Amino acid sequence: MMKTFQIDPQSACRRAARQILAVACQIKEVLLLLPLLAISSVAQAVPAATASPISTGFTLPTSGTLQYAVSASESLSSNYFGNTGVNSSTNISGDLAFITNSQFYPFSTVFSGGRAWSSSGQASYDFFNLALTQGIHAKRWVFGLSDSVNYLPGTASTGLSGVPGVGDLGVNSTPVSGNTGQGVLSGYSTRISNSSGLSIERPITGKTAINASGTYSMTRFLNNSSNTTTPSSPGLDSDSESGSLGLSHRIDARNTFSGNFAYSHNSFTGASAGIATPGFSSETASLQYSYQWTRKLGLSASAGPQWNNTNTPGSTSAMSLFANLSASYSGKFSQATLAFTRSSNSGSGVVGGATSNSVSFSTSRIFDRVWFCALTSAYTQSSQVPSAGSLSFSFHTTVAGVQVSRAIVRNLSAYASYTLQNQSNQGTAAAVDLFSGLSNVAGFGLTYSPAAIHLGHS
Repeated sequence: MMKTFQIDPQSACRRAARQILAVACQIKEVLLLLPLLAISSVAQAVPAATASPISTGFTLPTSGTLQYAVSASESLSSNYFGNTGVNSSTNISGDLAFITNSQFYPFSTVFSGGRAWSSSGQASYDFFNLALTQGIHAKRWVFGLSDSVNYLPGTASTGLSGVPGVGDLGVNSTPVSGNTGQGVLSGYSTRISNSSGLSIERPITGKTAINASGTYSMTRFLNNSSNTTTPSSPGLDSDSESGSLGLSHRIDARNTFSGNFAYSHNSFTGASAGIATPGFSSETASLQYSYQWTRKLGLSASAGPQWNNTNTPGSTSAMSLFANLSASYSGKFSQATLAFTRSSNSGSGVVGGATSNSVSFSTSRIFDRVWFCALTSAYTQSSQVPSAGSLSFSFHTTVAGVQVSRAIVRNLSAYASYTLQNQSNQGTAAAVDLFSGLSNVAGFGLTYSPAAIHLGHS
């Protein structure tokens, strides 16, 4: 006998509703978990991003690492090197720096160089800078060896390379090319310069040390007019020897006092330029005081008499003031330096020596990890070194540059920069290839700079 089953429509609907409700609750729980899973994944990605920072361009490495970068850029310039009209150039440049973590034999090297292919009416040129430093700690003696060489188309202007528009503004490494913006600007004058130095320091007590240094520098101008469409001025070749002896005493962790005596001699070869230029020597006695205001802010002041003596018949030693004042701030995401300098110098290959008063300011800052902004500016007033029968002159030089960089991906960034150079002269002078007027350079490009490579033991 077969059994028959009857289905209650109402109970079936209730069971179906309960099943649908259960499934809906499960879906709701999954949807509620999705934001939590997303937050968890983001939180797990933060340490990785911190370990491998986002690049906004080339930066100097830390101890035990090597850092490099390659940049491709385009520059637009007006009155650059004295050329009229608007010119453009395509630039390829690279930067490399390495610092060891050795405690007793620290070594560092910084390189910057590239080539600019310019439009008609302006010469194409190569440029490079290389600096090497080696420290030796032998018991209580500390030795320092340094050498820097650069090949530039004109007076060093802004950035690590000294060439505006190539994307290295805000990278501070003065020993490479001395790009302080405090030199007398020239036109297109290809030059090669080299500076070698030796320093020795020995502690006398736990707080007092004696130090000495010697430096030899040379600049040679290359007349390469046969290889380019724009003639290159030979400039004034120069040789410079200098030495100093000093004593420093650390009063406490914040205060340091020192005294220093320095001697330098500059000689010039004007035969290639058709100008006979006498050399001159300088003797400087100065006192320096340094104060570390906070862990990030430091102040330094140095001043004293400076005697300049030109190697011409009838000239006597002329005394002037030497001064070097500076304030520097260094934070995690920003840094700034303000400085004033008054001293004699070789004249940047334009004149046979000058006394300059210069004030400079530079700053840089990282915003939101992907933006980098840098600003540098300098104003210099240069006049002749006093000598019998010398022609008076006065140059006013202004150099300012700004750069904004933005990370595109982790190792690739884009930048835009603007550099202004202005120089005027008063009086007369036996100057060689002196730049006069206002120059503007705008640059934009891409920089590939991967994470630092760790070398040696950490």
